[in-house]
Amino acid sequence: MSTETYSQRIKSDIRKTSYKTKEEWAAEMAALCLCSGFTEDMIEDIIHVHCTSEEVAQRLLQDAKNSQLSMTAQGPNRIGRRGGSVYEVLFPAIEFENFITPYLMPDVIADEISADEALRRAMLRGAFMARGSMSDPNLRFRMEILCKTDAFVKMLVLLMHAENIQPSTRVLDTTWSIYFKKMDEICDFLVILGAVSLMFELQNIRAQHEVNRMVARSVNLDNWTMQQQSEASAKRTQKLEALLASEQAARIPKELLDVARIHIDNPGLSLTELGKLMDPPISKSGMNHRLRKLMDLLD
Repeated sequence: MSTETYSQRIKSDIRKTSYKTKEEWAAEMAALCLCSGFTEDMIEDIIHVHCTSEEVAQRLLQDAKNSQLSMTAQGPNRIGRRGGSVYEVLFPAIEFENFITPYLMPDVIADEISADEALRRAMLRGAFMARGSMSDPNLRFRMEILCKTDAFVKMLVLLMHAENIQPSTRVLDTTWSIYFKKMDEICDFLVILGAVSLMFELQNIRAQHEVNRMVARSVNLDNWTMQQQSEASAKRTQKLEALLASEQAARIPKELLDVARIHIDNPGLSLTELGKLMDPPISKSGMNHRLRKLMDLLD
């Protein structure tokens, strides 16, 4: 069985994706850079894109090559950070800024990107590749993408709206979180990301959850019914004991007294089982009829 997390499995499927046009590669690269975050070295005139893993950095280098832009990329360079490692990919500042600036104006290019399914999905794959995660669906349903660039958050939300996904957003310190929890939206998003086999697996998990809930409801109902029956039997026993201890017992027919004694001496048995203990045995309906007559005497 695979030891990869669900997030790692999705990103593995994304890395298998090969786009048809240089525009698609460029769209994915833009999302990778804007979600990962970057800084500029003013002295060296270099842009440092900070990637969360070597796999992300290698994908970014592949994007830069296949998009056939005039910019050149260097890396990945591994740098130590508290809590883990960050991999940097370096770009010439002027070429990088010329490339990335249009993606920082979502109102300008949102319609163009959103209307093109190939470009839209390339950007969503890049965003998830950079900072995306999926919770273990056996525990809860949740997908999330973190984004370092405020201006790009609006673009990602618009792209998801175009795919009929309605995400929520929140701010975590200096990072934006874009997330959604609806099962159908998660399945749709897995298809967008190219993780179709995982989508089917998720459907099976949901089906199993439904079966488990139905079983739990049935067990709870059975337990509740047994509890109600037990409480009713206990109350009936108390009333019958009080009846036998009263002066009224002398006026009660023998067959009813026998029913009362059998019921008191055998707590927890069903009416069918109690009827078999009678001499001669009687049916469940007969036992129920005699108990009702006894209860009528108490009213």
